[in-house]
Amino acid sequence: MRRLALCLLVAAPLGACRDSKDPVVARVGPLSITQSEFRRKLSDVAQSYQDYVLTPSGRRQFLDVLLREKLILAAAESSEVRKSAEFRQQLERLKADEEERLREGREYLLTRLWIEDLRQKGTLKATEDEARDYLRKHPAEVEFRHILLADPEQAQAIAKRARQGAGFAQLAKAHSLDAATAAEGGRMPGAIYGEVIPDLEDIVFRMRTGEVSGPIKSKFGYHVLRKDGEKALSFAEAKERVLRLLEKQKLDAYLQSMQDKFPMEVVDEQFK
Repeated sequence: MRRLALCLLVAAPLGACRDSKDPVVARVGPLSITQSEFRRKLSDVAQSYQDYVLTPSGRRQFLDVLLREKLILAAAESSEVRKSAEFRQQLERLKADEEERLREGREYLLTRLWIEDLRQKGTLKATEDEARDYLRKHPAEVEFRHILLADPEQAQAIAKRARQGAGFAQLAKAHSLDAATAAEGGRMPGAIYGEVIPDLEDIVFRMRTGEVSGPIKSKFGYHVLRKDGEKALSFAEAKERVLRLLEKQKLDAYLQSMQDKFPMEVVDEQFK
């Protein structure tokens, strides 16, 4: 309704909004301000100001702002700056940035639609029976903390301090390389089996509450762990998480089957 109101008010002096045309609201020399540009610019301002623009005086005041912007642009277009090397160089960089954003948007759109196509074909479909069976095998959610370190000797020293009673949260805040969890004392989100990185998963689920374990090596570095608790989840609580997890596992298996067709190779030595 608000969008319709804006459309009607902006169009009032020139007739109703039409899909097939974009009527001109005002001109500054060779440049024009159209109804669609007016509405687009208006959508970028605060909601409170949009309410004001619904009034005749507010509409004209906002148009005055756009007229001033067009006047500046018209003057710049007619100046020597438009022909300068600096302008051309920065314009080329802008074009390159736009091309990169378009490439990333294309890749995101293509992969999202490809995954949706796999869902529609049933390749990734997980059933409630599969989810119930999974939860029977893995009924618990664990709560744990970790400290991520780059050096195994430092990780060993931190693990020793934690076992000797040093505050785990304080150690995580002071030493963990995982910035996302360090500020929370190393606390990880509650996880069911399959939601923890594979190098840590079996260990975390075997640990006793309050136990400190590690260092444990993963592709991210060396982890020191402390288990804070464990609880069983009902199917109603866990259903959606398990279905998402099973879908991810099916996608991982499908991608694994594609690696013969699309082999992966790490070229840069520092990443091997």
